[in-house]
Amino acid sequence: MMKVFASTLPLLFLLVVTPAKSFSPVLPTDNDALFRGKPEKFYMYTDRDFEGVKSRPWQGGTYGFTRNQQRVGGKILLTKFHEGIDVSPLHRDASGEPLDEIRAIEEGRVVHVSDDAKDSNYGKLVVIEHQVEGSPVFSVYAHLATVDVRRGQTVAPGDRLGLLGSTGAGLNQRRAHLHLEVALLWHDQFESWHPANFPSPNKHGLYNGINLMGLDVAEFYLQQRKKPSLTLPQFVRQQEPFFRVRIPESPHFQLPRRYPWLVKGNPAGARSWLVSFTAPGFPVLIEPSAEPASTPRVEWVAPTKFPYAKLTRRLVDGSRSQPRLGESGRKLIGLLTWDPASRPVPELQRGLSEDAANLNLSGPDE
Repeated sequence: MMKVFASTLPLLFLLVVTPAKSFSPVLPTDNDALFRGKPEKFYMYTDRDFEGVKSRPWQGGTYGFTRNQQRVGGKILLTKFHEGIDVSPLHRDASGEPLDEIRAIEEGRVVHVSDDAKDSNYGKLVVIEHQVEGSPVFSVYAHLATVDVRRGQTVAPGDRLGLLGSTGAGLNQRRAHLHLEVALLWHDQFESWHPANFPSPNKHGLYNGINLMGLDVAEFYLQQRKKPSLTLPQFVRQQEPFFRVRIPESPHFQLPRRYPWLVKGNPAGARSWLVSFTAPGFPVLIEPSAEPASTPRVEWVAPTKFPYAKLTRRLVDGSRSQPRLGESGRKLIGLLTWDPASRPVPELQRGLSEDAANLNLSGPDE
């Protein structure tokens, strides 16, 4: 009996394979109203004043086009994109200051900390890198009152990062909240792209908000709660595309290599790439193509009676018969295919700020 056990032991070790850990985030605070079907208790409202009517809709704290109402074609459109979700505090002291602890949603490594509230409209923030099927995915925690971790630190789900606060432009104690994002990285040479396109200094390096594109993390929480086996790549691929852009093949186009789970088809020999984006500009599918392309161009846009620019934060513009990349779309594709050896383009720098490019998606958190 002992001989049989000894002879089979190596085989048993070969058969035991530890599966890769999935991305299964926990909530970042004690506020679990999202899971209790009470979104009005989970999201921090925004102050809205539209056509003389003041309101405080909790929907303003959700992901997507949730702000800046405009009447377009007889309908009210929300045209400002909110890249993350705003989580309300549960605990306050006698003076109204929030007391909620902010925690890491998944295991990872702290890659960026900003302890100066004046460095951006995100206020004090922490960025954590997570590995998802071999690809880097980032969680962003903004508007903190205190930061209690350091760059390079490894964290586990639920580890304390700091305290919820109201740091950053456009906030006050009444609307203190955590701004949470789960995002992909556009380009690892962003730090050379930024000064070539903006005169303002980049205080956040690779983790500037322009270089991170967030997804609907609240919807992922809800869907994974219903179906625990749901992976983040599966969730991304099931998002509905709104427009598709053909991008010329370039050794500097990094998305297919960084996020191979976005790619459908054999990338070998590709002469261009068809990239499908959601309306706000999140990439959901990358398809290699044998068709050559000399310049980026819009190949398809979902049917709509509203101006493309209003629905896509100016990523797409033009008419229904001739859609084209808008100002922000040209900027985004320029970032996606950035060659660090390129020279700055003077006309892009002249008079532009980060907000003018409309790529720093969250903007002041009004």
